[in-house]
Amino acid sequence: MNQATKDLKFFLSPRSIAIIGASSNFDSISGKPVRFLKEHEYEGDVYPINPKYEELKGYKCYKSVLEVPGDVDLALVAVNYKLVLPMLEQCVKKGVKHASVFASGFAESGEEGKVLQKKIAALAKESGMRVCGPNCQGSVSLRDRAIGGFSASLGVKPLKVGPIGYVTQSGALGYSIFSLAQESGVGFSYVASTGNEVDLHTLDFLEFMLEDDETKMAIAYLEGIKNGEQFIRLANRGLELGKPIVALKVGRSEVGQKAASSHTASLTGSDAVCDAFFRQKGIIRAEDIQDMIDIAALMQRIPALPKGKGLGIITTSGGGGILVADVASDLGLDIPELGEETTAYIEKYIPAYGSALNPVDVTAQVINEAEDFQNVLKAMIDHPSLHALVIVVTQITGESGSQMARDIVKMSKETEKPISVAWTTGDVLVGEQLQILRDGGVQFYKSPARATRAMGLLMNYGATQDALFGRVKAAAGTGQASKNKAAAVAMLDQANRSLTEHQGKELLSLYDIPVTQEEVATSEAHAVEIVEKIGYPVALKIDSPDILHKTEAGGLKLNIQSKEALVAAYNEVLENAKKYDPKAKINGVLVQEMVKDGTEVIVGVNNDPQFGPTIMFGLGGIFVEILKDVSLKVAPIARDDALAMIQEIKGFKVLAGARGRAKTDIDAIADVLVKVSTLAVELQDHMAELDINPLLVLPAGKGVRVADALVIKK
Repeated sequence: MNQATKDLKFFLSPRSIAIIGASSNFDSISGKPVRFLKEHEYEGDVYPINPKYEELKGYKCYKSVLEVPGDVDLALVAVNYKLVLPMLEQCVKKGVKHASVFASGFAESGEEGKVLQKKIAALAKESGMRVCGPNCQGSVSLRDRAIGGFSASLGVKPLKVGPIGYVTQSGALGYSIFSLAQESGVGFSYVASTGNEVDLHTLDFLEFMLEDDETKMAIAYLEGIKNGEQFIRLANRGLELGKPIVALKVGRSEVGQKAASSHTASLTGSDAVCDAFFRQKGIIRAEDIQDMIDIAALMQRIPALPKGKGLGIITTSGGGGILVADVASDLGLDIPELGEETTAYIEKYIPAYGSALNPVDVTAQVINEAEDFQNVLKAMIDHPSLHALVIVVTQITGESGSQMARDIVKMSKETEKPISVAWTTGDVLVGEQLQILRDGGVQFYKSPARATRAMGLLMNYGATQDALFGRVKAAAGTGQASKNKAAAVAMLDQANRSLTEHQGKELLSLYDIPVTQEEVATSEAHAVEIVEKIGYPVALKIDSPDILHKTEAGGLKLNIQSKEALVAAYNEVLENAKKYDPKAKINGVLVQEMVKDGTEVIVGVNNDPQFGPTIMFGLGGIFVEILKDVSLKVAPIARDDALAMIQEIKGFKVLAGARGRAKTDIDAIADVLVKVSTLAVELQDHMAELDINPLLVLPAGKGVRVADALVIKK
């Protein structure tokens, strides 16, 4: 187990469970856990706590948790919110290891609840007893039949056990998802509902589940992210272990973010950063409930993750193949050509009006000969450029359909390449055939798009997992000499709210980021001296920590070509700045070289509330301000991350030399992004924001220059 991972073994797989407030109404919140534990034949010790009863469901009842004769691994606190704190205090006195609080009425409901929740948090911190909730629906270990929750979905028998771990920040919706997933055949190792997350939270459970040997995927319903640093750590660990994380993260919209905050008293943070983080770490972002269930259902049935993006498509209808190809293309998958040898082989087993290309249209006539479909299927499985298959079956019914289903099952057991099936016919016609697939461990859907999307997302994960983890290791190895950090910290500590442009460039220079030739002039004569060293043309800019936007203040003059123009511009810049802000501290006028043949890009750093230093990159001008064509990554980043950021923006073709333009120095941009990442990590406690705008990118091999920089300290 990862050393930083909280040990939740006896929370999720307790050897003994106490139900505080247990009721004889076994359909109530406080009665269901007693019934569920009995009905699912939990083998540990069960201790109902309620002075009103002698026994419940055959279990001896105790007046207080303090009277329980044995140790208690998990206490389920099912009492009114006003009684929760004293019951937890008794649990601490008893030495209970973990507690799950069902009651609502805390931070999500008003000031009184917020005060109570803070007291619970303090108790957990002081005592060391781990607390889940309040306002949660409990947790379950399906392997151990340890039912520590009250959702009606837990009353179904038998519950399906499998390799999927599941954490939800919503109780009611979360267990509804669990119910739908179980109905779809998804088997779970653990389920945890976290509620208000006063102590234990979503990421604690996710981290624990990833380390579980029998859990091969973790899925999560997320409204907010409590600890971005921990999420980064567990996401990296998931990549290392090859265990995908699927997240249904809500709160994209402004309305959705407000709803999430009022519902769970959690902050959702910037969705753009969250989305970028998911892509950076290979976290699969589900679009909706069905999407998450589809991916989990396929993951539990495939023998291994595909390690490439080559998709083979077999269909009994040309239209089905086109639909799959469209979805695959949207997901960035490859649909490789099969080559002459494979094509000629397949043509022997399909009608002349079929297609032996990829997609392979075997048509409905393939059922005429029992071996034909199996031969086509084997040829596709054996093809080295194909890493997974999607098979679309239309209205193939009766014994012909059953034979197809048996062939698919047979071949799926003879290959590591995953197969998903879309059988686009109602159960009334093909129920028997679908049961053959189900019994054979082959995942099927009614929609070609669903079959393809689930497979495609797993293909993208499998194909990029090693590379993404390689970037994690490379980024972890980046660092800057401590002397540079010390000098940079000192510069920020001595500054006011922000650095001047010149100071910002001095800071960047400490990290070997190329900046323009420049110097601050304190007089007309000084300005002339500086230009004699730099050469014309030059730009003049007001140098003031109080004037951040020089253009608005009239404090910027470009392309100055002569001494006369220089002197006039010098005085005009000073006069404009003093009119704009008479109280502003003015250090002088920055005299700066004009860089020719540069393409403007922007590089930025922002300290995200959840994930910390986040790097932004985009083209300058209209592309940033209006089109918002930028890419984001959470620091630290490796060089491959930097190159990916550059290629992700829609304007990449401008940098790559589209339509006769000169190719820009992309390698130099990548160098700057990596160095900015190092700076951002080292200075995150001292720097709030960084804007390099513009960074002028010269033609390939000529490098870059920082033309302007804004640094705001914390």
